[in-house]
Amino acid sequence: MTVPVPPDSSPRPAEEPAAADPWAPPGQGRDAAPTVPGPGFGPAPAHAPAAGPGQIPGQAPGQAPGAPYWPPYAMPAPAPQPRNGLGIAAMVLGIVGVVLGLTIILFWLSWLPALLAVVFGAIALGHVRKGLAANRAMALAGVVLGVTGLLVSVGTGVFVVNRVQEVHREQKAQAEAARIRFETATKAAEERAAKEKARIEAERQRLAAEQEKRAADERARRLSFGQSYTYPDGLKVTMAAPEPYVPRGGVGETPRDATIVQVRITVVNTGPAEVSLLGSGLPTVRDAKGNLVFTLIDGSGRMKILTKSLAPGEEATGLTAYALPAGAGDPFSVRFDHTMGTEYKDVIWTGPAG
Repeated sequence: MTVPVPPDSSPRPAEEPAAADPWAPPGQGRDAAPTVPGPGFGPAPAHAPAAGPGQIPGQAPGQAPGAPYWPPYAMPAPAPQPRNGLGIAAMVLGIVGVVLGLTIILFWLSWLPALLAVVFGAIALGHVRKGLAANRAMALAGVVLGVTGLLVSVGTGVFVVNRVQEVHREQKAQAEAARIRFETATKAAEERAAKEKARIEAERQRLAAEQEKRAADERARRLSFGQSYTYPDGLKVTMAAPEPYVPRGGVGETPRDATIVQVRITVVNTGPAEVSLLGSGLPTVRDAKGNLVFTLIDGSGRMKILTKSLAPGEEATGLTAYALPAGAGDPFSVRFDHTMGTEYKDVIWTGPAG
């Protein structure tokens, strides 16, 4: 039978402690000593265990003798995040203010972002001085850009105002020039109208005078028997009062109960030049009813026809006879025709037969 082996009651040698890592941080490793919190890291333990025989005071129990020991140290507090938002906003607003200030249409809006850039930049610089921000360059740039934007806005505003005033003055000057031109044109038109009116009035008066002159000349050439008329070329013509005429020899048949009269016309050239009597040899005679009365030819040699022309101062007489129908001789008319170049004028005598 098998006999059980009794347990070994002989003493065993103690296990060698593991070698400690001299470069490990405190509190790590199997035999690491407990870390004593430093000031500011929580409450310290009420008491530390007394050092055993062969231990170094302050050495953790069970720690191998001679192992290096680092005293506990405090962990640094995390640094606060820099407050850089105002500086960035100041720079952005400053850029916007400068850009808007350079715009003719939107310059009046640039003062607000420029002013905000100055305010935000000043606050950001204050934060930089207190150590709460780290973007001093951005904040300073925002202040500079904001001030620049304000100045540009003011300058642009002054430029726009001056330009508007200049345009207004130009428009006013143009309007004044247009008014002056209009008034000048109106005055010139009125003067032309007045001159035209005066010309028309003068022409009307001239025509009226000529018409009156022609009417007066017409009246002057409508005479009674025995009166005279002098033409513009100097020819003076006179018709004597009609006398009874007794035809002799070779007379054609005369109307029964007709009144036979002789017509004596005397012409004298009172002008300085020769006067033509072409077409004026025989007068035209009409009875009271306006009918033509033809010349009576008797062959006695008493009839005289005016010559073709008269020298200055020369005189001539024409003698003709006419048989006026009974009842149509009172009054009757005798017309003498005379042509002066292209101008034609007649003289008419009217009166009773005897």
